[in-house]
Amino acid sequence: MEKKIEQKITENRSEIQPMSVPAPLPLQQRKPVNPVMKENTVYFLGLALLYSVCFAIAFYRNFIGITYPLITAVTLGVCVLFLKKSGILWKKSNWWYVGGSFLLGISTILTTSLFVVFFNTVGILLLIMVFMLHQVYNDREWRFGQYICNLLFFYLCMIPEVASPFIHVGNSWKKSRQKEDRRNKNIKYIVIGILIGLPMLLILVELLSSADQIFSKFVGNIFHKFWSQIVFSPNLFLVLFLMILGFFGIYCFLSALTLNNMPEWKQKAEKKNPVTAITFLSMITVVYLIFCGIQILFLFTGGKLLPEGYTYAEYARQGFFQLLFVCIFNLVLVICCNSIFQNHKILKLLLLLCSGCTYIMIASSGCRMFLYISVYHLSFLRVLVLWFLALLVVMMAGVVRNVIKEDFPLFRYCTMVVTVFYLIFSFGRADHLIASYNMAQAEEEISYEDLVYLTNLSMDAVPALSKYHFAHTCEKGKETSEDFYGMEQREGYAVKCKACRMDFTFQRVLDLTQDMNARTFHISKYQARKAAEKYFQEKGS
Repeated sequence: MEKKIEQKITENRSEIQPMSVPAPLPLQQRKPVNPVMKENTVYFLGLALLYSVCFAIAFYRNFIGITYPLITAVTLGVCVLFLKKSGILWKKSNWWYVGGSFLLGISTILTTSLFVVFFNTVGILLLIMVFMLHQVYNDREWRFGQYICNLLFFYLCMIPEVASPFIHVGNSWKKSRQKEDRRNKNIKYIVIGILIGLPMLLILVELLSSADQIFSKFVGNIFHKFWSQIVFSPNLFLVLFLMILGFFGIYCFLSALTLNNMPEWKQKAEKKNPVTAITFLSMITVVYLIFCGIQILFLFTGGKLLPEGYTYAEYARQGFFQLLFVCIFNLVLVICCNSIFQNHKILKLLLLLCSGCTYIMIASSGCRMFLYISVYHLSFLRVLVLWFLALLVVMMAGVVRNVIKEDFPLFRYCTMVVTVFYLIFSFGRADHLIASYNMAQAEEEISYEDLVYLTNLSMDAVPALSKYHFAHTCEKGKETSEDFYGMEQREGYAVKCKACRMDFTFQRVLDLTQDMNARTFHISKYQARKAAEKYFQEKGS
């Protein structure tokens, strides 16, 4: 009887069991979100607010002053404080990124070239981002393409983090309300009292100022200046904009680092069959070999075998930028093929051949550009092209190494190479080099149009130009009747007169640099001002 009862109980249990809740599935292994900013909201809000004040002081009507490297150092300091608060250990290899970003900040106060200043800023932002990603994540297994994707992904993650300060403040407010005491209540009442008292105070001061002249002179004027020059001043809106930009910029950046949602790329994607790459690379390499053979025969031999109707200079100047584009295309092509397709001896051979042809094309581009410079002298674009060709030579060496050895850290190598080369370019002051070279080549025979180009360069070129003086070829004191090459008309300067052009340029430098102070001091502007003063002294003597 008891056995029958037990059998019925077990049968009932077996019938009920399928209706029960199934066991939970194993969760995917994910890194937990770093709670450091939620747990230390007041600390990071205060840090971001202090940073926003420094940001506004640094960039208020002053983008390239002496404060630029200082705000770079402050940004790095905030990052270090975040790492310390998060308990993240320092990696020694990060000194490379920290040093590079700070050197770019110093470079900014040595040049007034907007091109260089812009890319200095981009370089600082990228180096600081790579520095922090390298600290927070294990990026050793990230390949070149994966690193680029992760950087873009991180930028996207920063966008929704604009709401993070409000969320963190809300959570902190809820916690503080649970532990609210008498002091917190008094603070709330004090704030309400201030909001009520301010409009009353303003109205009463206005009435009392109109009632008594002495009171108006000592107290009323202060309130009027505060109201008109600060509260409703356009300068206030600029300061607030800079503070908001600095606050949300640094807070969103740090908050995005706490998400720990970056793909780790632990499982390598299966590479494709190399036959496809071997097929199209074979076709391309044949064309490259023919092209390189022509370069060796007709360009590197000094034009001895040129076809009829071609001069050596005409042939050298032909198709330079198309050739430069092909060199960049080859660099990307080799990186993509090496990353996407499986290893194969023939594929490696074709990639090495393609890299070798790229070196010949780079040499051909360099020869063409040097020949072009020998006739038309330097320009900013030509200096930039020569720098980029040298950069391609070194970067291509890393690509070749990556073809031979697959685990070669190509992204880190390219980052270091680009940083070093760009630091050389940034500290090199290209405009000063251009003015020095072109004036030394032409001197008195320089055309007015070429002189206009040199005087339209940044202030970096002024010390080089100040060494040269031209005689007036115009009636001095004659007012110009047409636009002075894109600048405002000035009385006393004549068009097509090289001496007037130089006088106009140096006077403009003196006008633009007369208001420099301790905050807006800039080394290149200071040197340009001293050169302009010396120019007029030598001219007057």
